[in-house]
Amino acid sequence: MKLYSKVLIIGGGPAGATAARFLTESGVDVILLERNLSFVKPCGGGLPLSAFDELNIPKSIIKKEVKTIKIVSPQGERIDIELKGRNLAIIERGEFGRALQNRAEEKGARVIEGEFISVISDKMYRVGVNIGGGKSDIVSEYIIAADGVNSKVRTSFEIKPSQSFYTVSEKIKGINTDICEFWFGSYHAPNSYSWVFPTIEGISAGTGSSGQGNIKTLFERFKKRRDIISEARTRIYRIPIWKGDLYNKGKVLFAGDSAGQVMPLSHEGIYYAMKSGEFAARALIEEKVDNYKRVWKARFQKRFVLMDKLRNYFLKDDVSAEKLVALYRRPEVQEASIRLWLRKDSSRESLKDYIRLFGKFLS
Repeated sequence: MKLYSKVLIIGGGPAGATAARFLTESGVDVILLERNLSFVKPCGGGLPLSAFDELNIPKSIIKKEVKTIKIVSPQGERIDIELKGRNLAIIERGEFGRALQNRAEEKGARVIEGEFISVISDKMYRVGVNIGGGKSDIVSEYIIAADGVNSKVRTSFEIKPSQSFYTVSEKIKGINTDICEFWFGSYHAPNSYSWVFPTIEGISAGTGSSGQGNIKTLFERFKKRRDIISEARTRIYRIPIWKGDLYNKGKVLFAGDSAGQVMPLSHEGIYYAMKSGEFAARALIEEKVDNYKRVWKARFQKRFVLMDKLRNYFLKDDVSAEKLVALYRRPEVQEASIRLWLRKDSSRESLKDYIRLFGKFLS
């Protein structure tokens, strides 16, 4: 069997599904290929409320709204930050992903469950896939590779895998909270942080680390510190480290985790995956592949570079993490962070305010 489409999108997560919707809304013929339509990526499930209006996502799939964030230093200093209406939406990742895929399908995308095998590049791309146990070919003019941190498309084009760090998490019932918590300390989250997010039936808790070897031990340490007792299923997952060096290879565009587009310091990925899908789609609608890189860098490059520098400074050791938490006692730091992180204010003034407040740590 051979299928044809103007654009083949490989990967049905937030990046791929968003790209499919924008393309089909403009009348572009799209196939969205997802290896496992029932897969649910381990995720805290936090997304800025402002993103729903920005990306025209129905708010009916929001499970909870978080109005307060707590940060905890290595030595135990705790600061509560009121979000003042710029709230954080909590979604259930599986349901959220299906909703994005369904919207793309309603607009005309052909959503197919199948596995990418290989790609041959000529005047068109001929992609070998496995659909329902049988081999097929999909021929397309463009490809959007949105197949995650373990991108097989990336490997097929002999592009090195992203550098990454690891997270381990559990969904735990019977513990309730209305706030998001970020806990710092090398004892349980070296060069990263641990977290607690509310869910429908309890909490999502986890920790991050640059290495996989002792990550379960680190997570047990965090649970002990946070007084969490659980026997829930533990899931380990890789998160790419942003480098900003991959956008496209020819008419193949890389979006979301396959391009490492995860915000340094916060490790926020959903919003930036969807924006990368939008930008990639708009570039293909205009049939100007280079516009993808240009628009992404104009919108996000300075922000990502800044956060990468702050990550390198504040997460290098506990002394620096203490400084980070102490800064958040200041109302102006809280306000600047809310504008940048939750309102997604991309104005020059917003970034300048952040640099003014944190600039002495960037040299």
